[in-house]
Amino acid sequence: MVYWIHIARSIDRVTLHKEKCAEVPSNAIRTDFWEGGWFDYPTKERALAAMEQAGTTYQKNCPLCKP
Repeated sequence: MVYWIHIARSIDRVTLHKEKCAEVPSNAIRTDFWEGGWFDYPTKERALAAMEQAGTTYQKNCPLCKP
C-alpha cells in the first residue's frame, strides 16, 4: 500500500492519506517540497517521518480514509 501526504504550506498543515482515498488526485502533481504538494511513500513509517520533517504546525490524518 502507498501512503500520500499533502503538504499545504498556505494553511500550515500536512495530511496523511491512503492510496485509494477520494481526496488523492488521480494525476497527483508533485510540487517543490518547500512550496507544498502531494508526495507518495511506500510505507506508513516513511510517510509519518516525512510529516514530521514537513515543517508545518498542524499534522492530521485524513478523516475519510483514516490511515
